[in-house]
Amino acid sequence: MNRHLLVIIPLLFLTIYSCKGEAERAKEQMIEHTISEMKAEADTVLKGNQYKYNVNNTTKTDNSKKGDSIIGVWEVKTQYYMAVYEIVKYKSEYFGKIHYYNDGKTEYKGKNSKDDYFLEDVRYVNGKYTIGKMHMPDGSNYQVKFSLKKDELNILMTVDGHPYKEIWKRKKYKSDETE
Repeated sequence: MNRHLLVIIPLLFLTIYSCKGEAERAKEQMIEHTISEMKAEADTVLKGNQYKYNVNNTTKTDNSKKGDSIIGVWEVKTQYYMAVYEIVKYKSEYFGKIHYYNDGKTEYKGKNSKDDYFLEDVRYVNGKYTIGKMHMPDGSNYQVKFSLKKDELNILMTVDGHPYKEIWKRKKYKSDETE
């Protein structure tokens, strides 16, 4: 009888481990499918609102306009949410505007109104972006610092006393890639 247990117990563990692997793969496939759907939805929102920027025009700047390189549309994909943001400039300050946001619980499509703005107080001074203020949907505010490296915008903020970093990627359009 003990010999049978020695064979059955490892097979039982192997079966459980195999099922866990299948469940994890199914979960990953579901997440990837959801992300694909959210990207398609974000593209539809952008096309419907005609928020298209020529990346080449926004990145070619003289010394007085180097800070303008962050102007444009940015895609964000983290473990917590997916979004499409736009950074615009008014006078000498940069603002962030939401085009699309989805965290699995809340979905928001920009309405092209003042309610879409979530970022303010960002300026470009002495070759660096100043610390800005990000307004969250729950009413909280965070200080945020930007640094730009090519087509990636690194975002650093402190959330609940801990540093939190995101990477926003510049939205590419087929017409920009062929120019």
